[in-house]
Amino acid sequence: MAPVISDIYIYPIKSCKALKVTEADISKYGLAYDRVWQVIDPETSAVRTMRQLPPMTLVDQQIVGDELVVSVPGKTIRLPLYPKPENYEERDAFVFKVPVKALDMGEEAATFFTDYLGVPCRLVFKSPNHVRTVVEHTPNKDQLGFQAETGFADNFPILCLSHESVEWINQSLDNPVSVLNFRPNIVLRGVSEPFEEDMWCKVKIEGTVYYFTCRCTRCDLPNVDPATGIKDKLQPQKTLQTIRRVDKGKVAKFFACVGINVQPSVTEGAKIRVGDEIDVVQVWEGERKKTGLEGWVGSESEQVEQAERLTAQTTEA
Repeated sequence: MAPVISDIYIYPIKSCKALKVTEADISKYGLAYDRVWQVIDPETSAVRTMRQLPPMTLVDQQIVGDELVVSVPGKTIRLPLYPKPENYEERDAFVFKVPVKALDMGEEAATFFTDYLGVPCRLVFKSPNHVRTVVEHTPNKDQLGFQAETGFADNFPILCLSHESVEWINQSLDNPVSVLNFRPNIVLRGVSEPFEEDMWCKVKIEGTVYYFTCRCTRCDLPNVDPATGIKDKLQPQKTLQTIRRVDKGKVAKFFACVGINVQPSVTEGAKIRVGDEIDVVQVWEGERKKTGLEGWVGSESEQVEQAERLTAQTTEA
C-alpha cells in the first residue's frame, strides 16, 4: 500500500504550539497560515524562537472564523487572519540573518508576548508586499512557473516526516520523542522503511506535484519537549548527531538530518488532507546531497541542463 498522510500541522506563529488540522490549502508560502507571524526583539528585529525561549511552544493558537486566537493561561488575544497592510506599521524583521518586511501587530500583541516570555517582544506578520525567495535546492522560476518563496519558516515552505522515521530514532533514545519535537507539517505513515521519504525527489498528492528538495538539518530545537516547554541540555540532539549525520553536502555533513523539505508545484488551487495517498513519481539515484543541483533532480542529464540554464541566467544578469 502507498504511504498516506496521517497528520497535518501548521504553526501560524513561528515557534508557538502546533495546530493540528485535517486539511490545508496550498499557498504561496507552503501551507495556508503556516509561519506567517513571528515574535521579534524590538531593538534588533531578530526573531525570537523556542530555541532560546522554550515556553513559546506552549502558546496555544487556534483558527476561529477569520481570527487567530492566541492563548496562555489567564490571557487571550485575537488577531485577524488577513491583516491589511494599510492598518499596520511596516518594519524590518529577520529570520536569522535574512531581512523580511513585516507588519507590526501593535501594542496588545507586544504586551502579550512580553509578559509571557519575560523579555521585550513585538509580534509581526509577513508583509504580502515582500517576496522572500527560496532558491537553494529548489526548482527555479522557469521550471515552476513562479518564484518559490516562503514566510517566516527557517528555509523552506513545507517539512515532511514519517512516523516510521521517528520510531526508528526512538530505538536509540532512553526518553522517546514525538514527531512534534521536529515540527513537521506533513506526517506520513506507511513508508516501507525509516527515512524512505529522504530518497523521494518528486511525488503527487491528489494530482499535484511536490518536489522533495533536500534533507532538513537539525539544531537543538528538538531538545524542547513540546508537551512541557522544557529543553533538555543534550537529547535528542546528541544521539541524532551520532545516528543521523547522513547527508554529504558541504554544510549538511556536519549536522544530523531529520525530515525532508518540500516545495509545491503550485501556489493555489490545491489541498492536502489526512488520508491522502502519496504517489512517488521519482526517487533519487545514488547519494543524495543537500547542497547543489543534486538537491532535487534525479538524473545527470537534468543536472547538466539546469546548470547550463542557471549559468546563462547569471551571465545575462
